[in-house]
Amino acid sequence: MATAFGLHGMGALAPMTSLRQLVEAYERRLILAALERTHGNQRRAAAELGCLPTTLNEKMRRLGLRACDRSSAAGLPRSEPGAQELIDTA
Repeated sequence: MATAFGLHGMGALAPMTSLRQLVEAYERRLILAALERTHGNQRRAAAELGCLPTTLNEKMRRLGLRACDRSSAAGLPRSEPGAQELIDTA
């Protein structure tokens, strides 16, 4: 679908990030920042983000974030590619 738009200046081999990947990275940064500000309290983080705790829990599950991962690497699973750049930009 991206090739149908004919992006100028981008070669056929240019690495492209999908909208889904960008949204997931953004959601991950927002959730991690809220959890850090609330010291890991998921209910308060959900309130701060304006969603229900069940919604936050589902998003965390979908993004591969677990409560036990927060202590080291700012909540990112160790095996996730690009985890360090997400930490650096947070």
